[in-house]
Order: sequence, then C-alpha cells, then structure tokens
Amino acid sequence: HDGLVGGQWVYGVIIYTAVLTTVLLKAALITNMWTKWTVLAIPGSLALWFAFLPVYAVVAPKFRTSTEYQGIVVHVYANARFWLTVVLLAVLCMVRDYGYKFLKRMYFTKPYHIVQEIQKFNIPDYRPRMERFKKAVHKARLLQRLRRTRGYAFSQTEGGQEKVIRAYDTTMQKPSGY
Repeated sequence: HDGLVGGQWVYGVIIYTAVLTTVLLKAALITNMWTKWTVLAIPGSLALWFAFLPVYAVVAPKFRTSTEYQGIVVHVYANARFWLTVVLLAVLCMVRDYGYKFLKRMYFTKPYHIVQEIQKFNIPDYRPRMERFKKAVHKARLLQRLRRTRGYAFSQTEGGQEKVIRAYDTTMQKPSGY
C-alpha cells in the first residue's frame, strides 16, 4: 500500500460491517417467509453497503466531507483480516441462535414444526378420511348449536319452562310493590 496506517476508521468500518452482517443473519434466522422484499432487504442491505462504501470513500473527500475515508477502501477490502473478521465474528455471534433453533426443532419438536415440514416438502396426505371426519365434526357442532338456540321465548316445550310456570299459583294476587 502507500505506507499509511488505516487507524481507527478502518477498525470502525470493520466492526460496522461485522455488526451489519450479524444483524442481517439474525433477521434471516427469524424470517418465517421469504418473499422478494425480504430477499431485497436482507442480502440487499449487505450488498448495498459493500457497494456504497467505495463510492462514498471516493466522492465524499472531494466535497471536503469525511476526508478520513480517503484511501480507506484499500486498507479494508484488500485486507484478508477484514474478511476473516467479518465472517468469523458473524459466525461466532450466530452459533448460539442457530444452535438453539436446531435443538428446538430436532429434539423438542412442536406440532407446528411437523406441519411446517409437511408444507415445505409438499408431502401428500394419505388420509382422505381425515377431511371427511373434520367435516362431520363441524356439522355435528353446528347441529348442537342449533339445538341449544332452538325454541321460542314463550314455548311450552320440555325444556324447563313448564316446571317454572307450574311452581307458582297464578290464582293468587301479586304482592304490592312488584
């Protein structure tokens, strides 16, 4: 290189890149469904940073802003320690999270994990009776609800009202005050 030492700005760029990589890996880990927007946001953010830094390091010093970035790209992108640090720090930070997720899915499996794998691998359901059973249960529950709500407000059907009416003597006069 030109004999200049990178200094704190090089270390700052290295740490920022490692933190950004770790945060984006964490976001990728907790993402449930990948769409074009998540692909654009997560890997796209990292790609944008790698493209932005060299442009900013060349353009900004010409406008007398961020002059400390002048020549920083050579110290950063050409340095093997930069790439090793970014990858190693991100991997070390994510080992615990990926390990926890692996243990949870492999050894402490929940029913929704099984459903997710069935949907992911598009495993056909060889139990056609299950669908008919679900429909029958749904129909039975609807009928039970109808039976509970059937009848009129003053109907004399066997349902308890008849006993209440016969418990009182209707030939006697009501007490005053009611």
